This record gives sequence, structure tokens and C-alpha cells, in this order.
Amino acid sequence: MNASLLLSRLDGVRRSGDGWRANCPNGHAKARGSLSIMEAHDGRILLACFACHDTPAILGTLGLELADLFPERIKDTSPEGRRGVREAFKRTSWAAALPVLAREAFVVLLAARDVLAGKALPAADVDRLAAAVDRIEQAREALA
Repeated sequence: MNASLLLSRLDGVRRSGDGWRANCPNGHAKARGSLSIMEAHDGRILLACFACHDTPAILGTLGLELADLFPERIKDTSPEGRRGVREAFKRTSWAAALPVLAREAFVVLLAARDVLAGKALPAADVDRLAAAVDRIEQAREALA
């Protein structure tokens, strides 16, 4: 399967870096723009939702299976070959998560500057700060 087939089944698709962002089809409260999609150089489709972290459920909602994300089965089943595949997945996950972490860290920095300047944070800013902290924690869990 190529990425265009997957993207055609998603809502809110937009380009983001080397891949795309879309609304997660799982229907959770934070679905908007939480789904990251990338196509690896070997044809694998990398899919991660930074809100629900439930790739099998996302695929199920779309009528797909995990195997549909791979152009063909891994041929090198040696420990070294499988380790290489795991490392490639980790690198791609980090590449998708780092922009999210940078944006959310910036939100935390802005709030810290306001607090340091003696400004009271409005409720909307406190809510956004809480969302930033939650997204940073979700990214940490996904990358652990």
C-alpha cells in the first residue's frame, strides 16, 4: 500500500515536514491533527497518533491491518536485521515527535516568561499550558 491510499481515508490531511498530519479517526477528544503519517524510503508507512497512541485501533477504524503498512514482509529475520528495523522505526518516531516537542516546549517557555514577569496567566493560557505538558508526556511515553 502506498501512503496516498491511507491518506484518502483520513480527514484534515495536510503536509507536515517530510510527511503529513491528519485528524485521528479514532474519535478521541484530541483527534484534530494528532495523527502523523510518513512514508519511509523503503515504502513502509509510519503512523503515530500523539493523542491515543493506538495504531491497531486506527487501522481497524480505516479497515486496514498493521501488515498493510509494509510493502512486503521483512526478509532479514536475523537478530541484526530485526534490530535494524527497530532502530529505523525509532529514528522515524523521533523525527515525527521532535517538532511536536519543540512547539510544546515553546508554549511552556512563554508561560514561564509571563509568570517570571509577574503576570497572572488567564484560564485559557493555563489550559493551553496543561495541554502542552500532556503532549510532552505523551511524546515521552511514545518514544520510551
